[in-house]
Amino acid sequence: MNTPTDDSLDDRLRKSDPAGRGVKVPAAQRSQSPRNSNNPLRDWWLTTSRRARRSLVGGVGVTAAALVIVAGALSPANGPLIVLADSPNPQPAAAGSSAVSDSKMMMMPFVNYEYVAGDNLSTSSGRGHVYRLNLNGTPESVLQRAATYFGVMGAPQKSQYFDPNWPTYVVGPEDGTSPSVTVSWTGTGSWWYSNPAAYPEQACLHEHRVGKGSDAYVECTEYEPAITGLNPSESETRRLASEFFKSMGVSFDVADITVMVDEWSSFASIAIKVAGHPTAIEWSMSWSGNGEISWAQGNSVSIVDAGEFGTVSDAAAVDRLADWRWFGSGPTNFQGGMRLMKSSVDAGFGVSEGDVAPSDASETTEPADPDTDPTAEPSSEPTQAPAPVDTAEPEPTDTAAPVVEPSDSPTAEPTEPEIPVKTITIDKAESALLLVWDASGDAWLVPGVALTGVDSWWQTVITLVDGVIELPPASEPIPID
Repeated sequence: MNTPTDDSLDDRLRKSDPAGRGVKVPAAQRSQSPRNSNNPLRDWWLTTSRRARRSLVGGVGVTAAALVIVAGALSPANGPLIVLADSPNPQPAAAGSSAVSDSKMMMMPFVNYEYVAGDNLSTSSGRGHVYRLNLNGTPESVLQRAATYFGVMGAPQKSQYFDPNWPTYVVGPEDGTSPSVTVSWTGTGSWWYSNPAAYPEQACLHEHRVGKGSDAYVECTEYEPAITGLNPSESETRRLASEFFKSMGVSFDVADITVMVDEWSSFASIAIKVAGHPTAIEWSMSWSGNGEISWAQGNSVSIVDAGEFGTVSDAAAVDRLADWRWFGSGPTNFQGGMRLMKSSVDAGFGVSEGDVAPSDASETTEPADPDTDPTAEPSSEPTQAPAPVDTAEPEPTDTAAPVVEPSDSPTAEPTEPEIPVKTITIDKAESALLLVWDASGDAWLVPGVALTGVDSWWQTVITLVDGVIELPPASEPIPID
């Protein structure tokens, strides 16, 4: 594939359009805030012809196969392919919020982690494919198909929480009184079904009146037993989930379905695979203990190959762990972080459950009073007579405040708290495709690696060489009081 060497960014973006069309993108708008509703680049992708945005399967589905459309590669030497959003999963700004983005601020950690590459990590660079995720269909068509499957009545309409930067549509009520289906028409076109009937309100068997007068209220002391155990078994969950995934157009292997069952619920999910790699794009559904489907969720995207690019080595990727901007969402098996609390405890920042704080042996304990403590032993020692009261007039004293001489030394500045450093050796790495969001609200899958080591959890890092993506501004740490 010939790589352009002197085209402008908007020209190269236009040329990468499989439909051969596009728009001129002013430089000012390429640097605007995420999901600008007037961004022609975003409008271009959303209105590209059906041929250019050909779905790998019909309807609202997304396939697990690796068949993609090659759209052409952009040269990092001539500008970034992706301008990352300020946060891994951007959300719309609230109305009237400050112009300063909270994503520019980062809480100062209780522990600073220093990551060191182990000797067994590869030092060889490589290459990997980048995939652009295009919204597939329309929000109305996505909602209608999901609503038909779950039997939700009504027509698609804008949600009461609709935001131009975060367009949301719904079928059914939004007050939780009956089932509904909602879609967020950005990123992966994620939609979700919610069924409040799966969690029925329990009847009160016994009531107790508490208090008197206007302060009195009725308290329930016993509820009817919750219905459990009616959710499908493991094999039935797998079968029902397979029917759901197939009806939504998802291509998958039954063996890849993750199933979890207990007496309270049943859960099934499938991670979409691209080029044999599972991704963070998942379809899932769950049943409650009364046998009802409680919720389900899916996506509506087609996957387009945006080209092959250089990647850094696993050892070099370790250096990026200290910078959150290189993070990308990996598949479920690489999503961790629960050891953070343990590490904080190990570093001396708290007592974990089950730990008992040692008592101070030097602390003086007041003797028990036999008049107030029935367990106290009476003392056989005679009570000491009170000391005589001195009735003499006290000598006059000077109560004026002492004079403080001015000092030439400056006032001492408050010192910042010293944050302990914990060194972690990374000795295991596995390649992965990572989900990231760009500044226009669109989603991409990029080459990455999952890293872990002793006393660490899986962490996912983008491995694209410098220049393919543009990182957001670095965060300013918020000091801890």
